[in-house]
Amino acid sequence: MAFDLSTLKTLFKAQTIIASDAEVFLGVDIGASSIKVVQIKNVRNVPTLETYGELQLGPYEGVDIGRGTHLPQNKLVEALVDILRESGATGKQVGYAFSYNASFTNTIIIPTLDQKQIPPMLPVEARKYIPISLSKVTLDWVALGTDEKEKNSKILLTAVYNEAIEKYESIMKGVGLTTIAREIEIFSTIRSVISPRDEVVVILDWGASSTRLYIIDKGVVRKTHSVLISGTELTNILAKNLKIDFAVAEEAKRTYGLAGNSNEIRIQKLLIQGIERGLHELNTVITRYERDEKVTVSKIIFSGGGSLLNGLDTYVEDMFSHSVEKANPFSKVAYPAFLEDILIVAGPSFSVAIGTALRALQNTQ
Repeated sequence: MAFDLSTLKTLFKAQTIIASDAEVFLGVDIGASSIKVVQIKNVRNVPTLETYGELQLGPYEGVDIGRGTHLPQNKLVEALVDILRESGATGKQVGYAFSYNASFTNTIIIPTLDQKQIPPMLPVEARKYIPISLSKVTLDWVALGTDEKEKNSKILLTAVYNEAIEKYESIMKGVGLTTIAREIEIFSTIRSVISPRDEVVVILDWGASSTRLYIIDKGVVRKTHSVLISGTELTNILAKNLKIDFAVAEEAKRTYGLAGNSNEIRIQKLLIQGIERGLHELNTVITRYERDEKVTVSKIIFSGGGSLLNGLDTYVEDMFSHSVEKANPFSKVAYPAFLEDILIVAGPSFSVAIGTALRALQNTQ
């Protein structure tokens, strides 16, 4: 079945703006190590790229570029103001995404076929999957289907920390932006990288603090999983074992990755040691899903800045025995032809930002 992400109403209910400036939309992705922004404009019903940019957050905390940060709200406001200015973004209507770590997403079973019975039963069932008090989160859900034989309904359950909602809203207001759309980053990524032709695909989202796996079947989130493979940790491994500064290790990681020549074999081996256990875990999740659901994953899509590690796609392709392609979210918007080569390279880093901008546009149509 097709899955319309706009069916999630509680968390993602948004304002509808009908005004002369409502044709310009910002997408904001606040990550652990950087902020990405995208501005698109509705040109004759075609989403069109106007500008984009990325800003490293390390300097705002006095740490090296590439390190994960824990910035206070006022520093995030400062950083967002800076990237909007540097990128030349002028829009005031914004869509943004909550991080995976600020949310829960799970497919659960509700023991009823009556859709009217689901709302009152949901809090009881949700307590089995959400490890904190439900008073601290905002819940949302969408029905994925029913099993007549087992007399139950399959539900996609989502939740976001109320504290995160308040923080993000305060940041946007602090910058003078009006929220049109908000959602968990997994849905932004799906919107920007999945094609209607895709059947069963896996998205591997490589971040600065963790790597997330999303199994998507005909547009529906079927399974999520996270492992502690992170860009920051890989750099730490190089710095510790090669006895070099973090900044030097970060540069070596970005320059050589897994595809350097024999002179960099030690770097390659250390990086492989840092990702191998996590990759085996992710491969097991995919294999079990294929076996249990009797399906075959058609491809793996790389998203996130960590996916740009040189040679990582080839390594995963060989280990998982599945084809790998890098996300190209800019394919969902129009842009000048001379930018194509740049945007294809930058694409995986901007999957969430593009997805949130498109959601903001969608909410005004």
